[in-house]
Amino acid sequence: MQNSKKPIVVAVIGAIVILAGGAYFSQALKKRPQYDYVPVKKADIQFGVSADGTVKAAQDLALSFQRSGSVADVKVKIGDAVKKGQVLLALDNKDASASINQANAAVQAAQAAYEKILNGATSVDVQMAQVALTNAKANLETAKQQQQVAVDNAYKSLVNSGLAALPGTGNIGSVNPIITGTYVGQEQGQYNISLSATGNGLNFVVSGLENATGLVSVTPVPFGTKGLYIQFPSTSVAAGNTWTVPIPNTQAPTYITNYNAYQAALQTQASAVTQAQAAVDAAQAALDFKKAKARPEDVAAAQAQLSSAQAVLQLAQNAYANGLVTAPIDGLVTSVDVKIGETASPGKPVLTMISSQKFQIEAYLSESEVGQIKLTDPAQVTLDAYGSDSVFNASIVSIDPAGSTVNGLTAYKLTLQFEQEDDRIKAGMGANVIIDDAKKQNVLVVPSTAVFRQNDQAFVLTQNSAGGATRTPIQTGGEGLDGQVEVVNGLSEGQAVAIFGHNN
Repeated sequence: MQNSKKPIVVAVIGAIVILAGGAYFSQALKKRPQYDYVPVKKADIQFGVSADGTVKAAQDLALSFQRSGSVADVKVKIGDAVKKGQVLLALDNKDASASINQANAAVQAAQAAYEKILNGATSVDVQMAQVALTNAKANLETAKQQQQVAVDNAYKSLVNSGLAALPGTGNIGSVNPIITGTYVGQEQGQYNISLSATGNGLNFVVSGLENATGLVSVTPVPFGTKGLYIQFPSTSVAAGNTWTVPIPNTQAPTYITNYNAYQAALQTQASAVTQAQAAVDAAQAALDFKKAKARPEDVAAAQAQLSSAQAVLQLAQNAYANGLVTAPIDGLVTSVDVKIGETASPGKPVLTMISSQKFQIEAYLSESEVGQIKLTDPAQVTLDAYGSDSVFNASIVSIDPAGSTVNGLTAYKLTLQFEQEDDRIKAGMGANVIIDDAKKQNVLVVPSTAVFRQNDQAFVLTQNSAGGATRTPIQTGGEGLDGQVEVVNGLSEGQAVAIFGHNN
C-alpha cells in the first residue's frame, strides 16, 4: 500500500512547484522596468547655444577680416551711414568664388546620387556617375596644378624680397656690389661674398647657399647657378671686403607683404585642394552607390554624403564671407584704415563704426560653444528684470579672437547688439541669450532624454514586438535648442523609443 501512494505524493509536490514558479516569474515580469515611449518623428531642428550676459552701454565696434588677403574693394568712407548686412570692405575673392562653384557642383552631385539611390540606378546612370568621377578627378589635378603655380609664384616673390648685398662692418670704402636677376632656388639662407687679390686682379668668392668664384667686373656676372648676378660699380674695391646677400631679405620693405601673400597662397591651396578632393570623394561615393543595390543603410549613407557636401559648401561660403567685412548693425563709419591693394591680416581692425543703438550685451562662451556660432547670427534675449515673456531680438557683432579666463576656465567674449531701441533696456541688467545657428528641416529627431552613450557610441531603447526594450545603436547629429537630437542613421520614422526618467 505504501508503494502505491508514492506517485500521488510526487505529483502533488510537482504541482506545487509549478504554481510557485509561475507566481515567481509573474512577479519578476511585473518588476521589469517600464518606460514611457515616444515616436521617432520628422521635424525642423534649430541649433545654437545659450549664455548669460550683461547689458552695457554701446561702444565703437572694431571690424576686421577673418582671413588674410589683398584688399580688392573699399565701399565706404568716414561718415557714411550703413545698414546691417551691408558690405563695407572686400578681399580678392576669386578663389573663394571658384571654391563655392566647386562645392555647389559637389552638392548637386550628392543630391543626384541620393535621389538615384531612392529611384534605383540604370546603366546610363552608372556611366554618368563614372564621367562625373573622371571630371572630379581632373578638376582635382587642375586645382593642384593651379594652386601649386600660385604658391610657387608667391614663394618666388618672397625669397626675392629686396635682393641686396649688405656690407660687412669692417669694409673699406663704400662701394657695394649690385645684385640682379631672380633667385630660382628653394632653399633659404644667405650668400657670403668676399674679395681677394690674385695675379689676374680682384676675385670674388661666394660661400653659403652656393660656392662660386669670379672676377670683379662692372658688368653683371653670374654667381652660383640659381639665377643671381653680381655687378660692381667700380673695380676700385678693397680686397678683404665682405658682403652678405640674405635670401629672403627680412629687412626689405616688401618682405611682410610678400610673406603674407605667400601664407595666403598656402591657405588658398589647402582649401581649394580639400574642396576638390571632397568633390572626388562625393563623386566616388555616388558611383559606388549606383553600382550597388539600394538598401536602407545605402540611403542613409547617401544622405550623409549629401550632408557632407552641404557642409563643404557651407565652408566655402564661410571662406567667401571671411573675405568680406559687413556691417553687423545699423550705424555710422568712424574710420577706415585700409586701402585697395594692401594685404589684410586676420583679426586686425580695418574699420570702426558706431552703433545707432544705445545698448549692447556682453556674454562669454566656452571654446566648444564659440565654435558653433558666427558673426551676425541672430539671438533672442530675455532680461532678468522682465522675465521670459519679454523677448528682445539681437545679433552677434563681434567675437574676441583671444580667450579670457573666467572662473578658472577659458572663455570668449561676445558682443551682441539689440535690433531695436527699447526704453525698458538699462545698463547693468542681467541678460539670458539664446543664439541661433544652423537650421535643418524635416529631419528625424528624438528627445535628448532618450539618448545614452557608451564608449562614444550613442544608443536608444526601442520598443520590440514583445513589448520590451531593445538597445539600438544610432548615429546622431547635433542637439537643438529645444532638446531634440537629430538622428542621422539607425532609426525610422514612427519607431517607439524610451524616455529615461519617466517610468510608469
